[in-house]
Amino acid sequence: MKVILKHDVRGLGHAGDVKEVKDGYARNFLFPSGSAGIADAGALKNWERHRAERDERERAIRTEADATAARLRELTLEIAVKAGEKSRLFGSITTTQIAELIAQHGIEVDRHDIHLRQPIKTLGEFSVAVRIVAGVEAQLTLRVIPA
Repeated sequence: MKVILKHDVRGLGHAGDVKEVKDGYARNFLFPSGSAGIADAGALKNWERHRAERDERERAIRTEADATAARLRELTLEIAVKAGEKSRLFGSITTTQIAELIAQHGIEVDRHDIHLRQPIKTLGEFSVAVRIVAGVEAQLTLRVIPA
């Protein structure tokens, strides 16, 4: 069955996509949750008519995300923390702390979009990956210094 997605559906597609799905999946999950509608002739015409608007909106989001990523790549954050012997921290640096540091520079980032390869538990300089939108990621530098 062909459906038009009204919302992003994990593992299936993004809002506005036309997808071929099994009848049961559409009837039992997509339609009751309001995530999709039937892709009949009228709906497909309407979908085609609004395609340019969707593409323009996605292009604008991508452009803004690229600009934000460029600002993040230039950013070097410093955080002062208490450290014990051998430069070990009491605890670790969290993604919430990093998000707050980024917000101080005027960039709003969700803490779930910050990816640490491993927990930061020592003093030093670390590379932190930040996902802005799907397909746009930036690396920033985090310097952990003693308080």
